Amino acid sequence: MLALLAYPITALFGPLAAYDALMVAAPACAALSAYALCLHLCRKPGAALVGGWVFGFSSYTAAHINEHLNLEWTALLPLLVLVALRRMQGQGKRRGTVVALALLLAAQAGIAIELLATSCLMAALAWLLAWWRLPDWRKRLWLLAQDVMLAAPLTLLLLAPLLWAMFGRPHDLALPKMWPEFFSIDPLNFFFPTFTTWLGGHAFMPLTSYFGGTWGEQTGYLGLPMMFIVWRYLRRASGFARWVFLCTMLLSLGPVLVIHSSPTFLILPWRIMLSLPLLNKALPARMMVYAFLLAGLFTALWLAGTTSRWRWLAAGLAVMWLWPAPAPVEAIPVQRFFNKTEIMQYLGPDRRVLVLPWGIKSPSMYWQVTSGFSYSQVGGYLVFPPARVQADGVLMKLFFDMIGPDTLADLKAYALASGVQDVIVVPGTDPRLAAGIAGWGWPARQVDGVSLYTAPSPNPQ
Repeated sequence: MLALLAYPITALFGPLAAYDALMVAAPACAALSAYALCLHLCRKPGAALVGGWVFGFSSYTAAHINEHLNLEWTALLPLLVLVALRRMQGQGKRRGTVVALALLLAAQAGIAIELLATSCLMAALAWLLAWWRLPDWRKRLWLLAQDVMLAAPLTLLLLAPLLWAMFGRPHDLALPKMWPEFFSIDPLNFFFPTFTTWLGGHAFMPLTSYFGGTWGEQTGYLGLPMMFIVWRYLRRASGFARWVFLCTMLLSLGPVLVIHSSPTFLILPWRIMLSLPLLNKALPARMMVYAFLLAGLFTALWLAGTTSRWRWLAAGLAVMWLWPAPAPVEAIPVQRFFNKTEIMQYLGPDRRVLVLPWGIKSPSMYWQVTSGFSYSQVGGYLVFPPARVQADGVLMKLFFDMIGPDTLADLKAYALASGVQDVIVVPGTDPRLAAGIAGWGWPARQVDGVSLYTAPSPNPQ
C-alpha cells in the first residue's frame, strides 16, 4: 500500500527518497487522523490538537521513526475508531460503515498486517468491555457487531491475493520463540525515557540500556505529566475507559513480566496470544500504539472539560516530556560496483551471491535494488532469518554481527550448500571475515573497491 502511495516519488527520485518522504509524513498523518477523532469527541479544536499530537508524536513514533516504516504508519487506527463511533452514535448508515471498515482494514493489512491483527484484538477487547461496563450501549454495540460481520467477507475478498500468498504457499519464516518475551515493555520504561526522547533520554541511558529488545521497540515511555493527566481523567471517567487502558498497558508487558532484563515468575495475559494465529507473531511492545491513542483521547477530553489554565500547563509539560529527540540521519551507503552494468560485466546475469557485510546491519538489500535486481542473494535482511537458519547458532551470531571461532567454516559450508556462485566483500566487512574468506583459495578479483570471490564449480556427477 505504501509502495503504491509513494510510486511517483520512487519513479522520479528513487526508493530512498520515497522512504524518507513516507517516514516524515507518517507522524503528521497519524496526528491529523487522531485530531479528527479527538475533535469528534470533544468538539474543542485546541484540545483535539493536543490529543492528536500525543498520538502522532508519541514515544512509539519516536522509537520506530528510523526502524519500521510499516509500523510508523498508524494513521488508519484512529479512523477505524471514528467510523465505529459515528455508527454507534447514529451518524453513519450501514452501507457506508461496512464499506469504510472493509477499505480501512484492507488498507491496514496492506501497510502492516501485524497492526491489523492487534487492532482486531483491541476492537474485540473494547467491545467486550463496553458490553460489560456500558449496558445502555448494548443495542448500539450489537448494531456495530452486525456491521463488522458484514464487512469481514468484503475485507477477506479485498485481501484474497495476500491471504493466498500467506497461507496457500510454502514459506520458511518463523518468529523466534523468545521474541515476544524479549520485545515486551519493561514497566520501568513507563517512567524513564530512552534516548529517542529529547528530554532526559540520554541522562537515563545507564538504566534504560538494560531494557529488553532494541531501542526501536522500547516504546513505553509516558512520562509523569502524561500519567498525571490520564490519572486525573480516569478518576471521573467510566469504568469502561479505565479497564480498556489498564488492559492495553497490561498486554504491552508481554507473556512474562520482565524487569530490568530479568524475567520474573509472573505470567501475564499475553501468554494466551502465543497460541492464537497471527497474534502469536505480534510483539507485545507494539501494543503501546493503542495506549497512546487512548492517552491522546483522554488528554483531549480532559482539556475540553474546563478552561482552567493549570490543565493546559499540565498538557504543555506532557508534550515537552514526550518531545521526540532528533532522529539520526544516516548516509546513503553508495557502492559504485552495485549497478546493472558492473554486475553484468563482472558477474553475469542471474548470479546467486552472498554479500558481506551480512545480516541485520547490512545494506545489501539496498545494493540489490541499485543493481536493478540483477542477481539473487543469500542472507538478505527480511525482518528475521528463516526457520532453518535460526537452528544454526553460528549463522545466527553472524546475522547479528557476532563473530566466533567457527564462523568462517560455517559460513563457507552455508554458502556452498545454498548454491552461492559469488561472494562480494564490501569495505566495512569485519576484517576477520574479509581475511578469512581471502584464505578460502577461491578465485578473487578487486573491482571498484570490492573483493569478488567465485565459488568453485560443483564436481560433475
